[in-house]
Amino acid sequence: MAVIISAMMYAAVAVAMVSCTWMDEVWATYNADKEKEKSLEIPMDKVLSVEALLAGDFAGDTVWVKGCVVGGLLSDGSVDFSCEDAVLGTALVLADSSDCDEEDECMVLHMTKAAHKDALGLDKAANRDKIYHREIYAQGKVSTHKGFRALTNLCNYKLE
Repeated sequence: MAVIISAMMYAAVAVAMVSCTWMDEVWATYNADKEKEKSLEIPMDKVLSVEALLAGDFAGDTVWVKGCVVGGLLSDGSVDFSCEDAVLGTALVLADSSDCDEEDECMVLHMTKAAHKDALGLDKAANRDKIYHREIYAQGKVSTHKGFRALTNLCNYKLE
């Protein structure tokens, strides 16, 4: 009887060890997500400039926009072009050129997901160095935020 129980225990341990391949699948999925982020295919023929977004009637549409991060939005709805004040971690200000300092030439990239805020929010000093004055491609729904034309419901983004 003891031999049978020992054999059953051995078989159970062997099955458990073989079934640990699920961990490999978890890592493969994680790595695939990271690779997807790096190799995001952007439909360049459909990407709008900030100027085109501001001039067009895209309300409610999901679009791609290319812009340069020129500042952050303050809680009172004004733009901090220097990113030195208490900018919100949820709203980047984009323009077509990195030297823009006119609010009427800007749009807002409004981020609601924690992952996007952590990666792009200008309220974090480390993000300012990697985001400020960089080009970004962003896909989201055209809406408004604090009086600015905005992309909300951010789907995808890629820093250049």
